[in-house]
Amino acid sequence: MAHTEAAYDSEYSPLVIAHRGASAVEPEHTFSSYDQAMEDRADYIEIDLRRTADGELIAMHDDTVDRTTNGKGLVEELTLKEIKALDTGKGQMVPTLKEILIRYGSEVQYYIETREDDKGKLVMERQVLQLLKQYAIPKDQVILQSFSKDSIRTLHELDPELTLVQLLKKKDVEQLNGKDLQEIRGTAIGVGIYAGILEESVVDLIQHHDLEIHAYYRGDEREWTEEMLHYEVDGIFSDDPAFLASMMEKKE
Repeated sequence: MAHTEAAYDSEYSPLVIAHRGASAVEPEHTFSSYDQAMEDRADYIEIDLRRTADGELIAMHDDTVDRTTNGKGLVEELTLKEIKALDTGKGQMVPTLKEILIRYGSEVQYYIETREDDKGKLVMERQVLQLLKQYAIPKDQVILQSFSKDSIRTLHELDPELTLVQLLKKKDVEQLNGKDLQEIRGTAIGVGIYAGILEESVVDLIQHHDLEIHAYYRGDEREWTEEMLHYEVDGIFSDDPAFLASMMEKKE
């Protein structure tokens, strides 16, 4: 249950990560969503990546276009041209990572999620780093995250100076121990965990091992935000950064 009174330090200020942009008020992973997140002063805009049939990286969470556009089909089986013909709502199109970097440049901080393809293969790590370099995005303005340990390991090998976060599934969290955390520290600065399974003891364990913890939601942000603030997690994903800011202001 959420705490009615916060006990965190007055100087506590978690990273505010706009989950797919300000996706509670604008179509997710669109320029309007990212623009709103910037207006709401989010620290980072989060970008989920998928790779099209012709090898382009686009901002999309799902493996299909069904939920977020007026089209149907697997992203991996559609070309960029086919995806660009789709409407994501409010007349917005699906942006490519390249287009996002061109539009915002170094004016924002990016929180980018890599993932394996539908066959479990790594297909985007080198391409992501090439685009970040091509558009001169400073490394200290980028966090890369993934559920794939192979992806995190590969990114670290390609550039040990990258800031990486290892996403953890429920089974990983249930079995989490000091040895696991020491291993994660070899490549990442922190872990990402669903807020609904976080307990204060887990947060303490992770932070005790000098790792950050970034909490994300599954459409239940308003249920868990106060809890995450009480636990003093290091970063909070938010579908509505303005809402999160109001929660934090209430506790000042």
